[in-house]
Amino acid sequence: MKDYAGYVNVFHGCGEIDPKPEGIAARWYFIKAGCGNTNPAACLPFSAVSAGPYSGGYPTGYGDHLPNSFARPAHFPGGRGLLGFSHLQHSGTGAIGYYYNYAVVTPRYPDSPERREPVCEAAEPGYYTAVLEDIRCELTVTGRTALHRYTFGHGGGFVTVDFSSNGLNIPGRERAGVENLSVWLEDEKTAAAEADIEGVRIHMAVRADTGIRIEDGLARIEVPENGIVNLALSLSPRDMARALERVRGTYDFDEARREAYRSWNEKLSLIDIETDDERVRRIFYSNLYHSLIKPSDWTDESFLYGDGPFTADLATLWDMYKTALPLIYMIDGNMGAKISETLLRVCETEGVMPVELGLSRHYEHTTSQARMLGFYVLFTAYRFGYPTDVKRLLADFRLDLFAEGKRDFTENGRCASHTFLLDMAEACTLAADIARETGDTDTEELLRPYGKLWERAYSRETGLLGADSGYYEGTLRIGLAGGKERFVKLLDDFFGYGAPPVVLPTDPHDGAVVSEGMKLGRFEGFNNESDTEAPFSYVYAGRHDRTCEIVRAGMKCLFTEGPGGIPGNNDSGALSSYYVLMALGLFPVAGQDLFLMGSPFVRSARIRLYNGGVLEIGTDGVSDERIYVKSVRFNGREPEGFRIPAGELMRGGKLEFCMTDRPEG
Repeated sequence: MKDYAGYVNVFHGCGEIDPKPEGIAARWYFIKAGCGNTNPAACLPFSAVSAGPYSGGYPTGYGDHLPNSFARPAHFPGGRGLLGFSHLQHSGTGAIGYYYNYAVVTPRYPDSPERREPVCEAAEPGYYTAVLEDIRCELTVTGRTALHRYTFGHGGGFVTVDFSSNGLNIPGRERAGVENLSVWLEDEKTAAAEADIEGVRIHMAVRADTGIRIEDGLARIEVPENGIVNLALSLSPRDMARALERVRGTYDFDEARREAYRSWNEKLSLIDIETDDERVRRIFYSNLYHSLIKPSDWTDESFLYGDGPFTADLATLWDMYKTALPLIYMIDGNMGAKISETLLRVCETEGVMPVELGLSRHYEHTTSQARMLGFYVLFTAYRFGYPTDVKRLLADFRLDLFAEGKRDFTENGRCASHTFLLDMAEACTLAADIARETGDTDTEELLRPYGKLWERAYSRETGLLGADSGYYEGTLRIGLAGGKERFVKLLDDFFGYGAPPVVLPTDPHDGAVVSEGMKLGRFEGFNNESDTEAPFSYVYAGRHDRTCEIVRAGMKCLFTEGPGGIPGNNDSGALSSYYVLMALGLFPVAGQDLFLMGSPFVRSARIRLYNGGVLEIGTDGVSDERIYVKSVRFNGREPEGFRIPAGELMRGGKLEFCMTDRPEG
């Protein structure tokens, strides 16, 4: 097997963005934070447990960023210095309000400062290492257990485990607390702790290959004569017995590291690309890696309903449903099925479909984000050919639709936000379509009228969304535009055709600059996930050439290598998966039986589909000039309007792009 994992830069997206906009890309205005917000924690694909460096910085616990929402983030003094190594991290953040970073493990000497800047920092998929003072620190994971190895350069050292850690540790900001914490010794080598964190009882256990004692609420491990401390740490949101059982296993750190790398290599091999540009190859697999970290597979560990599939860290469903989850559904049937079952069970347990899900019972901070997007995910699975209990799906849809919190829509036909109204109206149409196809006429007749309520969001005078609503993450602009020509003109204005280059904000304290930029009403330049479908609006107006120009400019200028390689908040893989899909020339329309064609920039690709089929993608040559698609053929025939039904594409076959250096027509 090829060494796919060898192309991955684990630090991809961890730092401030490094865009080099030119051409049409220089006309786009970033409104969100200027960092990717990933972290370099050791993890397996979709693993429940991750272990990574902990500085307490915003928002994943890594780095020295202060809380920020636009421009380049401010930094706090000493933030590059680590406080230790924590467990459970968000990837690209999401679900702002809780931040994980439990059970901080810190190797030190009696005179060590609180923060120490790491040197020789390095990582590969499934492994992280750095040196603090003269202590070599190594992390890897196996199953639901994190393994730590610390090699001390001289005597007198020790290791502590702080079970009271929760969230960030930024100077001047009050730390999130834990409640009802208990810490005790199970035996001479095993410590355990329980605490209520974000409304969930978390059970933690740590076992070392030398003695442990409890001191000031911390587990303390003395360093043996050989200077090496090995420890295993596990967490469970269900019960202590599970955490204890895992840490009492027998582990070989080096073999676990090799197995983690093999696991990643196998997962990354599901998409094999050929390209003449090694830079593209590195960026592609770094993005694919960051697309397959979340959600976390906590099967049989649900704190809501007990045993069975449970995929937590659907932390930004309003972003993931467009790109990250369709990509997972394409290539990983096991994980796709678990995500679907989780969404259905949570809806049935809670009475509503969540718009985010993590190890938290506190949902109130996300009630203003979106509505019913979990059903778009389930509809995508159905359209991709996943076995689906349609009767159960539609019953859960009705349960959520008529929940108390959605009575504004079902009884009044309006919502506080037009985006809520559009989310729900389209979801009703998609559900009604499935009901019709499966012979459920009663459900279809019930839902069709709700599907037509989208019209109330638009102004009949302008054809645009009405001004009597706030919007979450971007202003939706195009509606009843008055014909294709007018539609294209509005899109051209939105993307900045004919406009001068913009000056991107750099100072997070300069709100005036951002305010002026927002007045442009301009495309956000892949700095925000609400942008992802916007370039494909041109497809419906017969201007696929514009889609090609925008996508290729963004992928070339804004997605780069290294820590600054993701042009905005990655939100659990939403932007990184977009790069992967754009490289392949595919855009899935969430919940619909539809893929739109883009402008691929790999020479060829072989995708192993979740159902055992294979999708082969080929081009007749791509370059920075050959960005336009002259024609597309799928299994020997030319699809109409650069569109292919999702059900057909997911059966596999050959997708061929004929590229050219000038727009057609």
